[in-house]
Amino acid sequence: MKQLDIRFVKERDNKKLEYQMALIERLQQVLPKRIAEKFADVNVRIRFSSSAGADISGFRDSDEKERFTEYLEELWMDDSILEI
Repeated sequence: MKQLDIRFVKERDNKKLEYQMALIERLQQVLPKRIAEKFADVNVRIRFSSSAGADISGFRDSDEKERFTEYLEELWMDDSILEI
């Protein structure tokens, strides 16, 4: 199964944590829908972790993985996706 795993380090400041949680909720709502417009069967997981980062797995075709990575970069640069 194709998977996108996005990890955030939990903020310690309550105001920042509140914003971060709203941001994660927004990403959980928007990213799967936007990704599904161009790529089928990608499971999107967004969570807190001890280290921040993103992993892409399950793509058997390297060209498809590269197209997915480029599309993900486009989405990440789209400010409207983060409007809370």
